[in-house]
Amino acid sequence: MKLRISILAIIVATAIPCFGQNPKLQIDDLDRFFSTASETVDVTVDGALLQVAMKFLNPNKPDEAKVREVLGMLKGVYVKSFEFDRDGAYSVADVEAVRNQLTGWSKVATVRSKRDGDNVDVRFLIDNGIISGIAVVISDPRKLTVVNVVGPIDPEKISQLGLLEGRFGIPKLDMDWGVTRRSNKD
Repeated sequence: MKLRISILAIIVATAIPCFGQNPKLQIDDLDRFFSTASETVDVTVDGALLQVAMKFLNPNKPDEAKVREVLGMLKGVYVKSFEFDRDGAYSVADVEAVRNQLTGWSKVATVRSKRDGDNVDVRFLIDNGIISGIAVVISDPRKLTVVNVVGPIDPEKISQLGLLEGRFGIPKLDMDWGVTRRSNKD
C-alpha cells in the first residue's frame, strides 16, 4: 500500500510542473545586452498589436490568409536577438536561464556543435494536446537569439509560422518550417 501511494505521489509531483505552466518566457533580463551588442532585434507583438498586424496581410492572398489565421489565435510573439563583435559577450549562464524555463516543455529539436559552438533548442509547451507555446533558443559564440510564440497553435498550421520570418521584425532563422520560402518583396 505504501509503495502504491509513493508511486502515485511521484507521478503527481512530476505532472504538476507541466500543468498550467506559462508559455511566455521571461526574457527581459536579456535587455542588458542591448548596450553591448553590435546588432539587436527586440520584438514584442502581443494582443491588440497582433490584431493590427493582421490588417497588413491581404486575406485574398493564400499565404497571407494562412498567416492571418495563425495570428488570430496567437497571444504574443517575442524575439530578442543579439550579435556581438567578440566571442564571450554573454555567458552560458545567460542561455541556461532561458533554457531552465523550458522544463516540462516537449523537446522538438536540439543541436549542439562542439566544433562551431552552435546550439539550437526548439521546444513546444503542450497543454491538453494543444501547443500553447513555442520556444526557440539559438546561440553561438557571437550570437544569441530567443524566439517565443505564445498562444494556441494548431499543429497542422505550424509550418505557416515560417511565413512570419522577415516580417514584423521577426528575424529569418533559416529553420525548415515545412514551407517554401518566398521573398520579402511579397
